[in-house]
Amino acid sequence: MSTKTILIIGINDFHAELFETGYALGSAKLCTLVEEWRSGTPDTIVVFGGDNYRGDPVSEELSGEPVTELMKQLGAKVSAVGNHEFDYGLDTMRDWSQKGEFTFVAANVRDRRSGRIADGFQPYVILAAAGANIAFIGLSTMEDLSGHPGLSPDDRFLEITDGAVAARTWVDYLNSGADPRGKPDVIVALTHFGLKYSADRTALVGEEAMELCRQVPELAGVFTAHWHQFISAELHQVPVVQGGSHGRGFATLTIELTSDNRMLKVTPGFVDASSIVSQVPPDPSMQGKLDDYKQRTMHTLDAVIGRIEEEIIHKSPITAEVDLEGTPLTKLSTHVMCEATSCRITLMYSGRLGPGLLPGALTVYQLRKLFYFNDEIITMKLKGADLIRNVENGISTLSVERASPIAAHGLQVTADYGKPYGSRIESIVLDNGEPLEPDQYYEIAVDEFLASSKLGYDFSAGIDRKHTGQFLRDSVIQTIKLCGGLANELPGTIQVKNKRR
Repeated sequence: MSTKTILIIGINDFHAELFETGYALGSAKLCTLVEEWRSGTPDTIVVFGGDNYRGDPVSEELSGEPVTELMKQLGAKVSAVGNHEFDYGLDTMRDWSQKGEFTFVAANVRDRRSGRIADGFQPYVILAAAGANIAFIGLSTMEDLSGHPGLSPDDRFLEITDGAVAARTWVDYLNSGADPRGKPDVIVALTHFGLKYSADRTALVGEEAMELCRQVPELAGVFTAHWHQFISAELHQVPVVQGGSHGRGFATLTIELTSDNRMLKVTPGFVDASSIVSQVPPDPSMQGKLDDYKQRTMHTLDAVIGRIEEEIIHKSPITAEVDLEGTPLTKLSTHVMCEATSCRITLMYSGRLGPGLLPGALTVYQLRKLFYFNDEIITMKLKGADLIRNVENGISTLSVERASPIAAHGLQVTADYGKPYGSRIESIVLDNGEPLEPDQYYEIAVDEFLASSKLGYDFSAGIDRKHTGQFLRDSVIQTIKLCGGLANELPGTIQVKNKRR
């Protein structure tokens, strides 16, 4: 019996990592690696898993053009919608889709007014390869879009519904032969569902992906994303994959079919190229485009705003964890928020920053790359009891609680990380030693992400909430310009006992 093979390559969480780094391929080398795999299996489909655009300042400066061009060169015809695609609004997403000649698939992103799939998205796409029809059902991770800062008021009618339920509906639809092209030969879920290994790497964690595989076991495979891990496994006997992030590699599903398109086998896999970046040659065509993008943005992004004398580390290069007691960058950021708003207490989510800075000249590009979200600074009055609860929630680490710690200015906190999550604070006072009164209101400033985050934080009880129109990244750049650099000094506001190493 003759057989045929179809390879599906999934690139998730690319985050506009256009240029080669010590661990990431960049666009030009990623093109080379994909083409090498395509040459080994001519019937190859390339798909993207969402969070494609948010990341590099060059892409931001050029309204996403470099990422759209990469997708077009790789021949990608379909992409899931990641949570960070919503940062740009529907009009921008439609523009990317049109210019890149691909379709955003999101079967569970609906218009609340009509109950239908949101305009500009499709629930699925069917692509042909080796004489077979492959259906890709798109699913976005659950998120409350009603107050999403990236969406205009006209776009905030969007809602994300249960992905497993949506997939069940559309798999039944496709298997009934209701599509004009008939019943597809293979159905794959292209999701931005988070899936990750537990802290001890003995199990996979991710409610949405697990429920999807449990409720829709006839899926040939599931592409996951969001947690930036390399995964090749099975959930409820459904192959699941994830391809890391930032162009370090990609996920693969290898599908074997009979000559009459009956599915025989699906093999999950991934390619982690982070250790062989230097060995991969750049694709000449894409490299030429990258050089052009650099040239077009040089005047703005290459401007030097200061110098630093020694390396400043914000995140571990291995685990991406931020130290519980803060870093020089959290000290600078929370101080800048204080200066910008005159609020005595400021809080920020430390996970919103990149790895750190190397010694030497500091450019606008480096700072915008480091602060890849230009969060607005929000002010409010919050009771001491609510303030304490939010700080308590933020005594956390990426490896255990899957969230980076909170950073603070204007407080003195002592905590014991050896105690259970939610009961780690031993003492918390104002920076002058005065007690924090539970029923007293305090004027505070927080970054936009923290103000609306679902990572256990809750600032809903704040009163006199104001959008200041001042943005953290812009304010940090201006401060560094005025100071001529950045000192490698730790905050000293949070002291933690029993930190795990």
